[in-house]
Amino acid sequence: MSDSVNEPSRLDKCGWSSFRPELFIDEPGRKYRDLGGDFIRLLKDYCNGIHVLELCCGTGKLVIQLAREGYEVVGLDLSQEMIEICRQTVGKEDKSVQEKIRIVYGDMCSFDLGQAFDFIILEDDGFVYLLSKEDQISCLTRIKLHLSAGGLFFLNFPTPDLELASSRIYEYDPIFQIKTEPCQWTVIDEYGNQTTVKEGFERRKLTYPCELELLLRTAGLETIHRWGDLKRNPFVDPSRQEYHYLIRKMGS
Repeated sequence: MSDSVNEPSRLDKCGWSSFRPELFIDEPGRKYRDLGGDFIRLLKDYCNGIHVLELCCGTGKLVIQLAREGYEVVGLDLSQEMIEICRQTVGKEDKSVQEKIRIVYGDMCSFDLGQAFDFIILEDDGFVYLLSKEDQISCLTRIKLHLSAGGLFFLNFPTPDLELASSRIYEYDPIFQIKTEPCQWTVIDEYGNQTTVKEGFERRKLTYPCELELLLRTAGLETIHRWGDLKRNPFVDPSRQEYHYLIRKMGS
């Protein structure tokens, strides 16, 4: 394990250390978010093998859904709290599912898992927490090194237009293209009463389509599909959609 994994500075910088993980996990929009079916269809259409890696795997919901479908899945995350929750959740599954899952504590900018994968997933907000181009390229380079021959990488995160439209209160650094905003969480108690809790902050890097394409090429990757959502509808630029990129190693 590299030294960078033992250093919490990346979580501190992006704000992940500033709020309780349960606030993130229990947000209604995230708690009931279920993309398993869409990902399973995506894998069946494009993946030629069974070995899958999910970066920033969080609570492991997608990892488990893919393992239930027969995929051999590795989930990696830098948050110790998330890793512990993920392992507890996986531990509730049937042994046949547990045997298909490996959960790893690691940094997506420096991980070395000693194996190649047929499909790598970095979805939701993971990529926006990489606050420098150096970190972005390091992450993409590690991904390329872990792709098997013919392997594919799925990348998903909000466009800058969506990022700026979704926040009312934020500070924006136009030089480094970093948005900093206070966090407001929706909390629902056992009686269904809803309250808003203000706790912590998030710092997120905005990346425009032309910049993303350059980052990919710098890391030796290229786009084969660019969609506006996981249903594979067209991407329109400029856009308040999210990026949904299917990527491969250059020349593969």
